[in-house]
Formats: sequence, C-alpha cells, structure tokens
Amino acid sequence: MIDLDLESVLRKTAAGIDAIKLRDRALTPKMRMLLIMVDGAKTGAELLKSVPNADEARQILAELVGAGYAEQIQAPKPVAPPPVAAPPKPASPAADDTLKVSIRRATRLLEELLGPSSVDLCLQLERCTSQAQFTAKVTELSRIVAAMRSERKAAEFLLAATA
Repeated sequence: MIDLDLESVLRKTAAGIDAIKLRDRALTPKMRMLLIMVDGAKTGAELLKSVPNADEARQILAELVGAGYAEQIQAPKPVAPPPVAAPPKPASPAADDTLKVSIRRATRLLEELLGPSSVDLCLQLERCTSQAQFTAKVTELSRIVAAMRSERKAAEFLLAATA
C-alpha cells in the first residue's frame, strides 16, 4: 500500500478525471465520492476531516493514489497571514435574503445535475454566510460538475447559479 502523506495536496490524474466522467465500475461509491472531493487544493488531512470514518477514508485515498486516479503534490509553503482587517459590516436583511435565494437556486441546480450524489455538495453551499463565499463555493463546485458531467454543464451551472 502507498504511504499517504497527509500534508501533501491531492489532485486527480487524467485517469481519475476520466474515471469520474465515465463512471468507472472499478471505483466503489466511497472511492468515487472521495475522488470527487480531491480537488488539487486540499491536503490529505483536510479531506479526512470532511468524512465520517477517517481511517477508512485514509485507506481509500491511498488506494486511489496507488491505482493512479490521484497523485500527491507538494503543499505550497505557508505564507504570512494578511493583516487583520476590520470586521465586516453585518449583512442587511435584504442581502441575507438574496444569499438564501441564491443558495436555494444553486442547490436545486446541483440536485438536477448530480442527483443523490449532490447531497454533500449542497450542504457545503448551505454553509455559505456571504455572497463572496457563495460565489467562491459555486466556482469550486462547477469544477466538480465538470468532472462528473461535462464542461458545458459546468458552465451552465456556474452561469445559472450566479445569475
């Protein structure tokens, strides 16, 4: 078994992207879901925090790396944190309602595009507390839609969710 470095960032290989797009039968549902979560930005440790059974997930991630569906890359060197800014002004009730409507719309779109496998992604959307955070999350999720469906569907999702 591959020795998984939890401090390294994991990203999909071309084989991993194809396996998701083509719904490769070699992937179990748990392997598929973890491979979808591999985005080239999160470390192994961050991925393990987002699943209920970290020991099993660690083994599955090692299997994905060993099978060539994902690869470990060096984590970027930490950068000094930006200076502390003034706390953001509380959102107005109208902005809060707009955000809720946007989240509902994006959630509905994800459910239509991905079906039952969208549940965890919809939950991530519902945790957004600002429009900027929502926009960043929708952009991130569009990459997952592209991997699971197509680039065209991802572009349609991004356009409709941020409209």
